[in-house]
Amino acid sequence: MPEQPFAITISHQLCSGGSYLGQQLSEALGVPLVNRQILKLVSEKLHLAESVLEHREERLSGLWDSLSRIAIFTDPAECLSLESYIPSDKELFDLESTVIARVAEKRSAVFLGRCGRYILRDHPRRFNLLVVAEMPERLQAAMDLYCVDVPEARKLLENNDRERKAYIQAFTHQDAWDARGFDLCLNLSRLGRKNAAELALRAVREKLEIAEN
Repeated sequence: MPEQPFAITISHQLCSGGSYLGQQLSEALGVPLVNRQILKLVSEKLHLAESVLEHREERLSGLWDSLSRIAIFTDPAECLSLESYIPSDKELFDLESTVIARVAEKRSAVFLGRCGRYILRDHPRRFNLLVVAEMPERLQAAMDLYCVDVPEARKLLENNDRERKAYIQAFTHQDAWDARGFDLCLNLSRLGRKNAAELALRAVREKLEIAEN
């Protein structure tokens, strides 16, 4: 009988090291890191460019986005154009949830963000990981990644934290940072990236009973 697939979900703050940790677990366990592939699959299903949906992930639409969708459905000319279609927050969440669930059903993988912890809450072989970091380290990472100064980096991080928390609350009715919902919580600023990756790997192997190759 084939071994049941496992699912590792990583919830993380922007520029906290979540992507790094996901990549380390992916390589060590020999399973894919599922991240932007979800966006690609959903955009293909909707016949939209990835860039159209990218800014919508893990954030609620603003007033003007909502009005744009209303205009599409009230303007006959707009309705004739498939490219004009903009999915609602709920539609986008449901589509991503379906894709994530299907991937998890077929094979073992590491899922980065996108409410994976909630979507795969009934998965019989799952591990939920929370990754955070202190603001100084996050600021430096944001400045390096986005080529911005300190004030702009701080604004970007604070906005993302606020939007991500509101998005998760809206669709999962859960506190994004409640440690009780995770198997392991790691602060990469205090542990260091290498130590955190080693600790996470040991914990995952222990809980999911994954033997070392």
